[in-house]
Amino acid sequence: NFNINNLTSNIQIHSDIVNKIDENNIGQKKDGDALITNITNVHLLIFTADCVPIAIIDKKHKAIGLSHAGWRGTYDLIAKKTIDEMIKNYNTNPDDLVCIIGPSIGPCCYEVSQELAEKFNTNFTNSTEKLYTIEDGKYKLDLWKVNEYIIKECGVKDENIINLKICTSCNSDKFHSYRKHNQTPKRIGTILQIK
Repeated sequence: NFNINNLTSNIQIHSDIVNKIDENNIGQKKDGDALITNITNVHLLIFTADCVPIAIIDKKHKAIGLSHAGWRGTYDLIAKKTIDEMIKNYNTNPDDLVCIIGPSIGPCCYEVSQELAEKFNTNFTNSTEKLYTIEDGKYKLDLWKVNEYIIKECGVKDENIINLKICTSCNSDKFHSYRKHNQTPKRIGTILQIK
């Protein structure tokens, strides 16, 4: 029963903008990097090719959110802002949420500058886990760990955070990887809907 007219995505700009989808804007594209809805059979869609897709599901209040978290979105707490909007609009309780971190570049492959790695470490100083590693003088940032930390800080239970731990770069034979595939314009689509 997939209805292409109900497929709704953003014009992704690596922001912290969360767009609420209701009866008035199904299928419209706006600038933003997260979507929320509580309408059945509306298919939320985000595109990634190394960035982190995060599905946020509230079964109790029948509401969903989908976040596109590259390093900028992650740093700007896009997952938290998506959860906050669900709390505000749908009376979501973080205790009830299930969050899924989809295929994205893993800490094994995400090489960044020392400056960016330290920027994350400074910003997320309360995290008890180290957010990057240094191998042969190369800094590798763990966006999975950062986003898990952000989601936990929102009040989501550990057991309700499902990290698929599929690295798009390591598995570039199965997934599009912006880095591995030389800045490919191709993308992975993550679709979420309430049946």
